[in-house]
Amino acid sequence: MDPVIRNLDMDLLRALVAIADSGSFSAAALRLGRTQSAISLQIKRLEEAVGHPLLERSQGRVVGPTAEGRVLIDYSRRILRLNDEACACFARPDLVGRLRLRLPEELMESVFPRVLAEFTRDYPRVELSVRCDLSVRITALAEAGELDLAIAKGMPGESVAEGSNGWRLLNRDPMAWLAGEGSNAMDRRPLPLAVFHEGCVFRMAAITALAARGISWRAAFVGSSYTALRHAVAAGLAVTPLPRSLIAPGLVEVRASLPELPASELIVRFGPGEVLPSARRLLDLFEAYLRGDAECP
Repeated sequence: MDPVIRNLDMDLLRALVAIADSGSFSAAALRLGRTQSAISLQIKRLEEAVGHPLLERSQGRVVGPTAEGRVLIDYSRRILRLNDEACACFARPDLVGRLRLRLPEELMESVFPRVLAEFTRDYPRVELSVRCDLSVRITALAEAGELDLAIAKGMPGESVAEGSNGWRLLNRDPMAWLAGEGSNAMDRRPLPLAVFHEGCVFRMAAITALAARGISWRAAFVGSSYTALRHAVAAGLAVTPLPRSLIAPGLVEVRASLPELPASELIVRFGPGEVLPSARRLLDLFEAYLRGDAECP
């Protein structure tokens, strides 16, 4: 009966993969910082352990892996990747812990799913606590030191002084009046609006712009989620002021009869004290995806 293999030596697997990648014992020895004879001995031990030849040889040179060798090389790559990830987690304490993030709800509809997917790959053991809220509450929590990373909406059209209370400008996005396809809501008076609750900067920007033009308005729909707002507008109930990046199927931009809106702004700051590496990485991902220069993971 063939012996049952219960454990595979990680160093032996690493030697096998190095030969497969480099094509020779000598190149693998150079990569791993060992002698060629040591690499040969490791492969001999591995072949004895599995009971099969793993490499085809011709005149002392590696031709390629055997059928069994190809199978083991595939397993070895996966085993070594998991081993190296586990070692990295315990070797770097900054890869574990808890990260408190607050952000506007509409970011959940745009870049957050892609940001989260990539962040989770980089920091699989960081416990991410995420909440959406009105920007006025996000800024208050951030300035009270209760968040590790805060993203909020700034007052449209007002730039944030660099370093003011730790905040800086993250992104600027033109705003537009949006209505449902085929809707005549933009022609009604008072103008029916679909807005977020009081304190939302989109709502304040719209009211200010309408007041400057003497256009009366009423709150036809007030909600706390972008999804609900979008459905209300798509159904023809009202118009809504939103960043152009949030235009979705069923919504169209109203270019006439309503006043121009300022650009919306996203501002960001870290928590107090030393910045967590995980928080810095998360912000880097938000910046990349908001700029549009990151690929979908």
